[in-house]
Amino acid sequence: MQPLKHHIIYSGFVLTLCLWLSACLSSCQKEIELDLPEYESKMVIEGSIELGEPAMVILSKSISYFENIDLNYLMNNVFIRDAEVYVTASTGETERLTFKYCEDSPIYFAYCGNNIKGKENTSYTLTVKYNDKTYTAETTIPHTFDLDSLWFSVVSEFINADTMRTIRVQLTDNPAEDNYYAFSLKVSCPKFKDRLWVSTLPIAFDDKTFNGITFNYELERYGVSSMFNFLQSQEETDAQRRLTFRPGDTVYVKHSLMDYNTYRFMMTGGSEAVMGTNPFTNPAPVISNIQGDNVLGAWCGFASKTDILIWPDTIGYLDGTYAQTHASK
Repeated sequence: MQPLKHHIIYSGFVLTLCLWLSACLSSCQKEIELDLPEYESKMVIEGSIELGEPAMVILSKSISYFENIDLNYLMNNVFIRDAEVYVTASTGETERLTFKYCEDSPIYFAYCGNNIKGKENTSYTLTVKYNDKTYTAETTIPHTFDLDSLWFSVVSEFINADTMRTIRVQLTDNPAEDNYYAFSLKVSCPKFKDRLWVSTLPIAFDDKTFNGITFNYELERYGVSSMFNFLQSQEETDAQRRLTFRPGDTVYVKHSLMDYNTYRFMMTGGSEAVMGTNPFTNPAPVISNIQGDNVLGAWCGFASKTDILIWPDTIGYLDGTYAQTHASK
């Protein structure tokens, strides 16, 4: 019984020590108030022009991290609806954009063009006038490129290839120039249809590691942000967030080239979006191409083409692979 007695005495000592430490630590707590500097709001310009499409620009104001927001606050205090927005092409045309409903905008409205549409190897200057300040930026739409091939690929030997696949692309890089690539996807199936283009990972990449060679890689679908899904059912949202593809899917694959300034913004902005919520990483600046005081965002040009890949509900085998439809526009 002696060992048990010692154990009881030791346990009592440990309990007493823990209670004493807890009392000491709790008595050391002190409430403090931080005198945070007043937040200075900045102009945010998010604009783009794509090959064959008119320009689209969303204007807003940055807000404090601690701001209490709702839809009414966003509409009346964040999004800007009374600015003057102009686009001028290097060929000489100028157009004032109109603030209106826009299906392709994440927030359903934007400053949209009508007459000037993106052309290859053409530069476009954006001018925004608001509250007696002027902001400018320039972007260039380079030439387009064609994919060598595009196909549904088996995920792994452990996953049923009859019900789940990924997409792989093959392309040949032009060795005579620096190229900056991006891919995005839209999926249409019986349960849902993407309204917005969904970026793949990485969001953008250059050709430094494969300059002038032919290569293929997997397109990893990046989950759609829930902030744009508030009008959808849970079933639609769950389907939209999936990263792989199923029988019955029609997949639109957009492949784009951009200039260096657009690439730099997409890379730094993408890194901040992914790493910005991690408390163990250092903050990184998002590099903008917009000239002006206290401004964030970018004006981007894209030379894009779209391919369509269809996985029918009824799968047929052709030389050991799935039959599929591949079209381009």
